[in-house]
Amino acid sequence: MIDFRYHIVSIVSIFLALAVGIVLGAGPLQGEIGSTLTNEVAGLRKDKAQLNDQLDTATKAAEARDGYLSAVSGRVLGDALRDRSVAIVVLPGADAAVSESVVESLGTAGARLASTTSVTEDWVSTAQATASARDRAVADVASQTGATTTSGSSEARDVLLATLLTRTAPAGDSGPDDTTARTGLEALADAGLISLDAPDFTRADLVVVVAGAVTDGEQAARTRVAGSWVALTVALDARSRGAVLAADLASEKSGTSVITTLRDTSSAVSEVSGVDDAAGPMGLASVVFALVEQSGGKTGQYGLGPRVDAAFAPVPQS
Repeated sequence: MIDFRYHIVSIVSIFLALAVGIVLGAGPLQGEIGSTLTNEVAGLRKDKAQLNDQLDTATKAAEARDGYLSAVSGRVLGDALRDRSVAIVVLPGADAAVSESVVESLGTAGARLASTTSVTEDWVSTAQATASARDRAVADVASQTGATTTSGSSEARDVLLATLLTRTAPAGDSGPDDTTARTGLEALADAGLISLDAPDFTRADLVVVVAGAVTDGEQAARTRVAGSWVALTVALDARSRGAVLAADLASEKSGTSVITTLRDTSSAVSEVSGVDDAAGPMGLASVVFALVEQSGGKTGQYGLGPRVDAAFAPVPQS
């Protein structure tokens, strides 16, 4: 059994070591420790200042590049889409500024804006009452317009919207005339499924789908919805001369990205082109040139995000 003297010795040793540490810290080692800490803090401050300078330089360079690209975009885009009509489809969660910039770039490229359609979340809802009402509206519009709603594995509603907005390609146009198509779209709008902005509506040759991130619900629900938006884009591509999914991946802070879902879906990425930096002039040019590429039967993924084919779409030779 350990006696009381052992405990006394142990306690004395602890306090002795503590006292030695205090004496050394306040005496012989004080200057060395203080000097080391001061030097390390000064070094960190210098590193921070250098990094801030590098960031400022990079930011100014990027702003200058974007300014230059914006200034020359008219010459670069030229008449790349002359005699082409383009429909814009805006998904929930899309950045309105991106949509506006895409429209402006299409105009610069000589395209005619056929329509701008904003799709509501009810389009992909699984709530029983909402889905039932939606499916009835889709069936009614299909009957009224004579539009086909069957095409492979696509949902009937997606095929209907694609048929009403675009001209069937490449085997020729078998859809309704423009007046009938507009009537059908207005019926879908009355049902709360879309909103339509088309002063001079015609069914379009090409489509740009502007997307963002799905933020509502749990991960599984977000993944399902993002997949449904990709499926709609695929249907639009199949019924037109080509479709491009445009997004600004850098601004998507949370949620499930639609363009990332596109790139994760092998059957879709082989058909639909994607641009993930459509908020800037380089990305906007890629949207235009990707449409040109699509009309020629080719597909690509462009931007600054993961799984891209190149930073920007190839510039047409003529």
